[in-house]
Amino acid sequence: MHLYLVDDGTLTAGALRRELPAVLTGWQVAVTVLNMGLGHEDIDPTPVDGRVVKEFYGSPAELAGKLAGADILVVHKAPVTEEVIKGAPGLRLIACARAHPVNVDVRAALSRGIPVVHAPGRAADSTADLTMALLLFLARNMGETCRLVSRLGAGAWQYDCRSRLEGVELAGKILGIIGFGQVGRRVAVRAQAFGMNILVYSPHVNPAEILAAGGRPVTLEELLSASDFVSLHTRPAPEKTGLIGAPQLALMKNSACLINTARGELVDEEALYRALKEKRIRAAALDVLISEPPPPDHPFFTLPNVVLTPHLGGKTEAAPVRAAKIITEEIINFLSGKSLRHVINRV
Repeated sequence: MHLYLVDDGTLTAGALRRELPAVLTGWQVAVTVLNMGLGHEDIDPTPVDGRVVKEFYGSPAELAGKLAGADILVVHKAPVTEEVIKGAPGLRLIACARAHPVNVDVRAALSRGIPVVHAPGRAADSTADLTMALLLFLARNMGETCRLVSRLGAGAWQYDCRSRLEGVELAGKILGIIGFGQVGRRVAVRAQAFGMNILVYSPHVNPAEILAAGGRPVTLEELLSASDFVSLHTRPAPEKTGLIGAPQLALMKNSACLINTARGELVDEEALYRALKEKRIRAAALDVLISEPPPPDHPFFTLPNVVLTPHLGGKTEAAPVRAAKIITEEIINFLSGKSLRHVINRV
């Protein structure tokens, strides 16, 4: 049995490189590490049956030429296209250490009968923490505060200056959570600790589960109209592109804030820019954008009421270790003939 691990230079790949050899001791598995390094992200993704492999590092052609002997392929952000899968005729398992294996052509794998396992929840706590950090940042006007202190120095301590930085308390405020999966549920727990009331729009989740978690299931329109803060935690899908656009932003309170730590394509950025510039909503905090990195002239850079972070949701010391643990456990399940826990069995 031969396992190929693609080390793309990410922290998660590093954790896999440390974890796998120790876990596989005693198993008849040879481990080959392919050092492909960080390449350009989203290199000309090729449509496959109307789908694309996206958000990847490295060259599919380069990887395809190195996998002839692979039985198990382990990746983080390396591209696993149809071409790559064809380059490994003996491949029996693909393991992707991400919450959603968007860099794997799952359809091509399944057509070959190759199971694809992934690491759901690997960064759920990390992303929930960041969401609350951004929410608090907006609530207490930390962006404007930091700018004033930088510009005025000791003058920022003057009473009239501090009065301009008046924020809001979270207790009693309404947080609208769109998407009640692993991250959304964790955000709800954290927000309730601050005394916030939780509204949830997640049509595929049983309303009883939402109620049991302390939230109230509502329609998207109800959530947007009533919430003081709206936080996105839903999975991307073609029908969700621009889920928050001009009509949805128009429903929000002028005092409301939008937080997105999920996916950039969920938000119509042009509509959000207009709403922020015209102060039709109070502020936004975005850890994800449609294009990353954004162009230097992206209009969001000109707005004082938007906070941008460079996709930090999973950037903690715990998330890569958790991903490696999930993936190594799945590989052991595969080698032992046990059922796979986190397998994508359909497109």
